[in-house]
Amino acid sequence: MSADEWGQARRLFEAWPAAADQGAQAGTVRRLGDALAGVSRGNSGWRDVVALTHQILLRAHALGNAAPLPVPLRPGLPTREQWQAGGLDALFDHERVLLRGVMWAPHEESAAAAEVGLDQVSQAVLGTDSAIRRALDNSPADPFWEHMLDYDHYLSRGQQQAARSLAMMPPGETAIVCLPTGHGKTPVALAACMLSGAHGGVSVLVVPTVVLAIDMERRIRSLLSRTDPNAAQRRYAYTGSLDAAAKRQIRDAIVSGRQGLVVASPEAVTMGLQPALLEAAKAGHLHYLVLDEAHLVEQWGNDFRTAFQSLAAQRRSWLGAAGQARAPRTVAMSATLTQQQVSTLENLFARPRKAKMVWASELRQEPAYFIDSFNGEPERFEAVLEAVTRLPKPMALYVARREDAKIWLQRLREAGMHRVATVHGDSTEEERRAALAGWSGRSDDAVVPTRFDVIVGTSAFGLGIDLSDVRTVIHACLPETVDRYYQEVGRGGRDGSPSLAYLATTPGDLGIAQSLNRQNLITAPTAWERWWEGMFLQRPDSERDLYRLNMTHRPARLAEGYRRHRSWNEQILNFMVRAGLIEIFPPAPPRRAPDETDPTWERRLMAFYDQAPDLVDVDLRDGQTNNPSYFADAINRVRRDVRTAQNNALARMEQLIRRQRCLADDLAEYYTVSGYFTMPACRGCPSCRRRGWPPAGPGTLYRAPLSPDPDIAEWTGRGAPLAALHPYNPSLCLYWRSGEERRGELMPLLVRLARAGVSYFGGPGLDAAHALAIQREAGSNAVVFDHDGCLAYEVGGLMVWVEKEDATVVDARAWTRMADGDALYLLHPEKAESGTEPGRLVMNAHATALPLVHARKEL
Repeated sequence: MSADEWGQARRLFEAWPAAADQGAQAGTVRRLGDALAGVSRGNSGWRDVVALTHQILLRAHALGNAAPLPVPLRPGLPTREQWQAGGLDALFDHERVLLRGVMWAPHEESAAAAEVGLDQVSQAVLGTDSAIRRALDNSPADPFWEHMLDYDHYLSRGQQQAARSLAMMPPGETAIVCLPTGHGKTPVALAACMLSGAHGGVSVLVVPTVVLAIDMERRIRSLLSRTDPNAAQRRYAYTGSLDAAAKRQIRDAIVSGRQGLVVASPEAVTMGLQPALLEAAKAGHLHYLVLDEAHLVEQWGNDFRTAFQSLAAQRRSWLGAAGQARAPRTVAMSATLTQQQVSTLENLFARPRKAKMVWASELRQEPAYFIDSFNGEPERFEAVLEAVTRLPKPMALYVARREDAKIWLQRLREAGMHRVATVHGDSTEEERRAALAGWSGRSDDAVVPTRFDVIVGTSAFGLGIDLSDVRTVIHACLPETVDRYYQEVGRGGRDGSPSLAYLATTPGDLGIAQSLNRQNLITAPTAWERWWEGMFLQRPDSERDLYRLNMTHRPARLAEGYRRHRSWNEQILNFMVRAGLIEIFPPAPPRRAPDETDPTWERRLMAFYDQAPDLVDVDLRDGQTNNPSYFADAINRVRRDVRTAQNNALARMEQLIRRQRCLADDLAEYYTVSGYFTMPACRGCPSCRRRGWPPAGPGTLYRAPLSPDPDIAEWTGRGAPLAALHPYNPSLCLYWRSGEERRGELMPLLVRLARAGVSYFGGPGLDAAHALAIQREAGSNAVVFDHDGCLAYEVGGLMVWVEKEDATVVDARAWTRMADGDALYLLHPEKAESGTEPGRLVMNAHATALPLVHARKEL
């Protein structure tokens, strides 16, 4: 491939300023072609062309092509001095220059460490051709996985166990799933949702932003198109940009159980979709509530969104409306979770039960970490400019504040780099979409020219980023928390190829990080004033004994703007929830009066929904909530907790940049939850490079993560459908008396067992094709097939084990399972022996043994 890229680059330069006719281009060559096309329009600068050309040459050299690239010296193309300023060797050759790339890595303390750093950069330059590209341990698909998604394998053991756990969830339960980036969280959720909706219904996928909702809709369409040719035309994302008719169509489909899947922000779920979802819950149509990027639910302070609290309350209303047998299941999914985040999720979304954990957490092995410190901003700018020029693209450059993003954009453009855009808190949705489309070269599934190689962003840039081939992430700031830093580093290498993370700090960064981390917290007296002197509107027209609050209330003595007041009021409610003073609910719609005319009712209902985004209903959980001194003590207690958490978060980041130990130790410790560990991984960091090469030599990892092997969540309440036949024994033996009886009775019995809720099937007498056939007849129940016999030892739930037609001795795995007291339905030939007692038939050795036909009649 490298030789072809080198040749394509040569043809691009030879043809310039015309476009070279060489068919479809990809990767860096595509970016170079777009950059050259933009030179004449002023959309590309000399440094853009130099940086992309350099990346092509470095990759070619790493793959064995060391030939210099001849490039003409023409007006509009870089000069020899500019090629050299970009780090290339540039030799005159008549009216052209001969270019060779020179590998570069950020500064290291020793020559030995610098040599290791260059090798780690070269792996990122190689990208998909790197020998240490992530390789997951695939495993055969279960029947429900193949039936729903048309996939014949799982990407990893973690994905397999998560998918099994969610597909077998009983109604009303909650699962928290931690599955690393690249292991396929979205298919895990979709398989369970689609299976539960095999005969109608709806599942809700909640995402934090509109951009993520639209991206999730694109991914859903792509996945479902494998089994449903009409999926590409269906609407799944419920967003503000939809017209009224499209929104009404989705709401009607939810109520009638025809929607299948809907993707929305928490605000949309608790407002526009609220009535439809409640009706769906009452009718038993609501199957799953899935929280994607669930770590974001735990956002205390000014940025907290009361919609998450309202969503938790709405979930509880769904549970009550549906009844236990048809209650929706709740799933919280993320690639990383801390103890605080897990505790918040359990508190909000597991009550009144306890959540089950499926923990497959491991650190990313793709990034090599480089950390540098500078005395001041001028020195850092020079170093970061060199890194932006010489490290591989696409690239993200993170800064602390929106004004910093604007400054860096101007600096880079003045330095000759024009293919740069910014995304920060002030960016409009349109600007954000344009930046992402120009960065990725993709817009609404259509291929468009790339316009940007570098995005300069604040922490607002990250959510909704699904560009798989980002090679470098640079921080020209000190992130205020370890979580922010690791999440942003994780924008690189999502395709499993090596990436780079370069952190450049100055002494002034600490104060900025402290300021960002130390959010303004409302004082107890001010909170009391806002709470007691005006937030209350009325008791809503509701069956519940609640108070209605106006989130935009402003005390009369203050004159700040709408957004600021709403932020303070949200923080008050957040603190009160944490203190156990109140519980939040979405505003309940009014009830129609018996004599109210249609026009009057419609106007009143429309007026409610116009105001609803600014309203919230609360229940006073503590009888002393309105006692001023009690209120103040509760608010001050939460303030102390928030301050402690903020200080700890920054202290961990300061510890990380000291470079005293492997970053994998700091990160794995940070993402460890009580009883669950995160597997460390390190491709390179300052501490490890100081010690020399990785143990296995160049181009390898210092620490490869052990593949997580989580247990399947064991759900209670999955009974034995033939319990009446074995009331005093967890196991049952069912035998056939002839081959004809087996052929006529076995598959119908297995299908009926699957329909009755049995999921685990295995044994030497059952193959994957027959297991898939069972799934096709099993409706919304998941069939999990024991491909390798391991499930017989691993799971405690009821398992169906089928022996071969002519088996003379029962498989030892089945007999061991029965001996251990685990539930098993053993299907075997009449004359099969037990295996532990030679000569003794199973039907005589087991307390309960019946012919197959008797079992089928029971079902």
